[in-house]
Amino acid sequence: MRKLLMIMLLCIPVFALAQNKTVDSLKKILTATKADTLKADLYYQIALELQRMDPVQSQKMIDQAMVIAQKLKYQKGLANVYAFMSVQYSNRGEFDSMRIASEKTIQIAEKNNLPLIVAKGHNGLGIYYWQTGNYSEAVKNHLAALAIREKLKDTLGICASLGNLSLVYFDNQNPKKSEQYALQSLALARKVNKTSMIVSCLQMLANVYGQGGQFDKALKMDAEALAICKEHNDTLGLSQVYSNMANCYAAMKQYDKALQYQQEVLKIDRFFNDKKQISDTYMNISGIYSEKKDYKTALDWMKKGLVLSQESKYKQGEKLGWGALSHIYEQLGDYKNALQAHQKYQSISVEMINENSNKQIALMQTRFDTEKKEQKINLLNKENTIQRLSISKQQTTIAIIIGLLLVSILVAGLVYNRNKLKQKALLQAEMLRHQDMMTKAVIDAEEHERKRIGADLHDGVGQLFSAVKMNLNGLFERISLEREEDKFLAENTLALVDESCKEVRVISHQMMPNMLLRSGIASDLKSFIEKIDADSLKIRLETTGFKDRLESNVETMLYRIIQETINNVIKHAHATQLDIILKRDAREITAVIKDNGVGFDTEKASTFEGIGLKNILTRIEYLRGTIEYDSAPGKGTTVTVNVPV
Repeated sequence: MRKLLMIMLLCIPVFALAQNKTVDSLKKILTATKADTLKADLYYQIALELQRMDPVQSQKMIDQAMVIAQKLKYQKGLANVYAFMSVQYSNRGEFDSMRIASEKTIQIAEKNNLPLIVAKGHNGLGIYYWQTGNYSEAVKNHLAALAIREKLKDTLGICASLGNLSLVYFDNQNPKKSEQYALQSLALARKVNKTSMIVSCLQMLANVYGQGGQFDKALKMDAEALAICKEHNDTLGLSQVYSNMANCYAAMKQYDKALQYQQEVLKIDRFFNDKKQISDTYMNISGIYSEKKDYKTALDWMKKGLVLSQESKYKQGEKLGWGALSHIYEQLGDYKNALQAHQKYQSISVEMINENSNKQIALMQTRFDTEKKEQKINLLNKENTIQRLSISKQQTTIAIIIGLLLVSILVAGLVYNRNKLKQKALLQAEMLRHQDMMTKAVIDAEEHERKRIGADLHDGVGQLFSAVKMNLNGLFERISLEREEDKFLAENTLALVDESCKEVRVISHQMMPNMLLRSGIASDLKSFIEKIDADSLKIRLETTGFKDRLESNVETMLYRIIQETINNVIKHAHATQLDIILKRDAREITAVIKDNGVGFDTEKASTFEGIGLKNILTRIEYLRGTIEYDSAPGKGTTVTVNVPV
């Protein structure tokens, strides 16, 4: 699990570098000032300066600011204090308190027309929802903060919001988007020379590059950030740098070096008393021991990390913890506890799926990878040679007892192994069911999106093209075109518009999934083929065994597979003849799609990297079927699909 520390600069846009000179300067001004409201602001600024260096002194300063603000009913000061407290709660992993403080910040700031502090409150809520796994709400709040800051041209605030969005997209399995926002944030941080922001952006990029296997690039980001943190006494930043370096070395299998850096991280986490970060560090250390195959030590660290993630209500960490714990138990042969841990992992995973965030999380496919290893039952039958014993009642009794004991041990061993295998089978069945459920959710979301796009094309773009066509007809009827060239251009324009109308209509119909509910896959395939220009591509369809309808999901998936394959032939094969054979018997459904096109090299890995082919493979996996490509350059292509009934 890669650790992402929540740096305060992403929560609060106005602060200075954590340097002793700055703190001393502010304290001198504080001593000289007589205005109480200014004192509240100065205590707040000093607290911000110390937040990344000395959390105890920082808390004392913010407490003074709170006393003055409450006494004078100084609303701006109160709003700033609540925003600061939101960050403190986040650092300690007290997320419920963080949410309350952020909401209080927004309430006071909106009532007193303080838009920049409203943005701080939205940032706090965005971080709360990110930490608790609600990514759609996190993005919503960070975008609200970004809109305010862009309107007021708050460069530091814009930089912070972009960095926060990078964090959310990284956790949401979108590294490209995460890198994009991190680079934008880094450019702004360098422009205003805000070193603490530069450190956070560098570490965000290090996370992205490290996860992508670009370890040299990640360690380069870490080296630059490390130098800045040491120069400016940025203790919290050092924690993040050491964590990233540990992750990189672990990925490079330099485990001792990785453990050394994780121990440095743990010291800093304990210094800040941050339960959430301590939980992450425990789990990271557990992960390293798992890589070393020291599963007993890994189990101890993972249990400690899981307890802290539950105490701090850190859902993302709790989910990953149960998943890792299930794997560790399985490696130790404790299948009962492995199954229970996996069920808890699955329960939290389902809780974190939100219908309102399907579009943003469509790429976030949660897959639980396991190594299926069947253990062989080795029953050692030992033949005991019974030596001649003197015939005595006592010795005979002892022999009978020993025999009964051996039989009991053997029976107990057989029962134990039987239960162990049964528990392992239950675990594997549960994992397969969970994988099916998650795959079905992704495919259903895709079909829903295709339906929406098809409807938008038909009702929106299609209607606009029809209106354009009608207006052009009316225009050409009212004006006189004398030259032949103008008449030709007008006719050609109308023809293009008419062709565009037809193209939009065809695409929208192909996108709509409910067409399969009309008369079954065989009939609907014929309807789909009839819409293809026979002069360009002659298609022969042969279907057998489809008197009865298939189950709706199977019918939809199979239709999409064949449709996508036909579209690939039209786009890429340059074929003139296409033969489709679709058969169904008692055991399976077989589809053979054969063209006489240019063919391709099936040995090239890049051939199968297209979105269309990936969609086909996803649907085949869902149907538990197989697909084979038989092709070579200049020899056409044959695609064979087999799906069990």
